[in-house]
Amino acid sequence: MVRGLPEDMGQPLSWADSGQSILKLNIRHLWFCGAWPLPGSWMFNMYGAFILVLGIWNAVESLLSLYFCWGDMDEMTMVFISTFTNACGTVKMVFFMPNRRHYYALARHVEKLASMQSEFCSADPVLADIWQGSQRRASRLTLGLLFLMFSQYPVWFPMPIIAQPEDRRLPFAQHGWDNNTNYYELSYVVQCVLSTFATQLSNGVDLLFATVMILTAAQMQILTVRIASLKTEYTEVKLEKGLSVMAYQTQNTCDDKMYEKLCQCIGNHQKILRFVKQLEKTMSSIAIMQFCFSVLSICVTLFQATYSTDFSSVLKCACYLPVPTGQIFLYCWGAHNITEQAEAVTLAAYSCSWLGASPRFKRALRILMCRAQKPLVLTAAHLYPMSREAFVSVVNASYSFYALLGQMNRR
Repeated sequence: MVRGLPEDMGQPLSWADSGQSILKLNIRHLWFCGAWPLPGSWMFNMYGAFILVLGIWNAVESLLSLYFCWGDMDEMTMVFISTFTNACGTVKMVFFMPNRRHYYALARHVEKLASMQSEFCSADPVLADIWQGSQRRASRLTLGLLFLMFSQYPVWFPMPIIAQPEDRRLPFAQHGWDNNTNYYELSYVVQCVLSTFATQLSNGVDLLFATVMILTAAQMQILTVRIASLKTEYTEVKLEKGLSVMAYQTQNTCDDKMYEKLCQCIGNHQKILRFVKQLEKTMSSIAIMQFCFSVLSICVTLFQATYSTDFSSVLKCACYLPVPTGQIFLYCWGAHNITEQAEAVTLAAYSCSWLGASPRFKRALRILMCRAQKPLVLTAAHLYPMSREAFVSVVNASYSFYALLGQMNRR
């Protein structure tokens, strides 16, 4: 058993389990990429190992290509773009495969998180709309970004054959040691296949975490609405009773109900906070790695799009630029939404009917507000906070490196 995970939570998901999961689209996409077994078998493990070997082969091929084209800034930056992109997917698979049980547990905890407030969502159309809207948003985001990635392949893969058919160029790293003469067709196919799997895997992991963050933020938003509406029942019940004795009894009963509901909200809040910590632990290393690779990819892609004299290279880079930028934005946007919804808990607590509530209700509410005032910030590698401000700073860092490359190129 993996340390810190119950045995049942770390068990693999079956194909049927994935079909009933909120993360169905993300899990089955990662299954296609060879990372998430449904269920595990020696054939699937061989499939995943084959994809990993292709990634290692690409790293060796890219290093050799860099050695033979060293000094040609235009050629080097093209190799760097493909190397950073494919290496990111390969490294994510290296991180993913030994830690599969953490991802199984993450998927199961998402299901528990969704069921935690399901009865309130089924009883309140407003809460149901929040939850269903988050699921639609997550599905559309996943399908949209996967479509964006698939749209790159018709631009990158056939471009060498269309633009320079007589030069027998490869789509990514060129074989400078033999001028692409040996095994040209095989090398062309291998590069296209590898790039497809590496980019799909890289985006699949990012979209998995983005989906989880969207659903978590929705659960926090549902909680804030529940806390803010604690005043409703008390006002209605008090208006129904006219006698002072009955009003006194109703007030006690109402205080008990409000306190019980508040305790439920506090318990749900604590579960969400614990889940966010688990999410950060699972996501942290992947996020910081994505930040590093995206900064480098944006830098060299901007350079190639600005200084290249080859129109096909400019077109490919211009089409590709939104991909690494979007991968950073996924993490920063999702984490920022969780932080915002966590901060809204304090305002929701202040908005409820605390003024005429019982002393124990006020004490419990103060505890909730004090905890909610502590910022809930997701970090990359427990060092770099993820937020919209962090996204801007990362993009600025990419531009700074791009400007440095431009100065080196003009010398």
